[in-house]
Amino acid sequence: MGKGTSILAGIVATPLTAYAASFDYTPLAYGFVAGITVLFGILFMLWARSKLSGSAVGLLQAVAGGVLAYLALETGHAAAEYVEELAKPETLGQFLVASFVTTAALALTYMALAKAERAVHAARGSTSLTVALIVALAFGVHNVAEGFAIAAALLEGAVALAVLFTVGFAVHNFTEGFGIAGPLLADKRAAVPLTQAVGLSLLAGLPVIPGAAIYYAGIESGLFLATLNTVATASIVYAMLHVNLNALAKLGGVASAKFWLGITLGVVIAFSTESLIIFAAAH
Repeated sequence: MGKGTSILAGIVATPLTAYAASFDYTPLAYGFVAGITVLFGILFMLWARSKLSGSAVGLLQAVAGGVLAYLALETGHAAAEYVEELAKPETLGQFLVASFVTTAALALTYMALAKAERAVHAARGSTSLTVALIVALAFGVHNVAEGFAIAAALLEGAVALAVLFTVGFAVHNFTEGFGIAGPLLADKRAAVPLTQAVGLSLLAGLPVIPGAAIYYAGIESGLFLATLNTVATASIVYAMLHVNLNALAKLGGVASAKFWLGITLGVVIAFSTESLIIFAAAH
């Protein structure tokens, strides 16, 4: 019987009140702190939209596109790294399975997103909100792994490292709010209710909590995580195209220096906040 199965069996056999009293909520609290900052990033971008001109909003969208581009590279690399490590004669079978599963996940995600967008168009719904929802869901899938990192540090007794991870993820997730708000900047006249901003941020940020809980319970799978990262990559790339096309329309096309400056700035922001996490891991 595996560790995760033993824990689940113990949960069933233990009265709920006794289990609640003995449960360690520390990883969940850390996960909440790391994830909730997505909301602040969204609110900052929406506040900035109300103060800026059309071209400045386009520049903000390009920054959001740069953040999305970096995160797509990050999640795609994480998925590819797992599969590439299996490319050895002794793990050929696992390599073939992982290659098939991740490729299928990539293709199915793109097809599902395209079908969902066509359905929204047919129903005359909000395309910008749909794209923002796609980004939020993609970040949510990606952020499950952040919970894994926090829980792993706690399991090793490295509380200081867990705190550094939490702070690093919190800063990094603030910039993820830029990516979610990017599609919502498309129409400066359209009001974005606070409930929508909160809902999108919860979808993106709170999966850090179940990620921490799952890992803390001893349940982990490399293929599962690689598949999650593949789905996240496809979703982020799909949304990034929408955001960048809208930014290009506001800034004058591919020849716009402002667009490429915004993309570069977005990549720099995402990379800089990610570096906090790398430094924390090296501590």
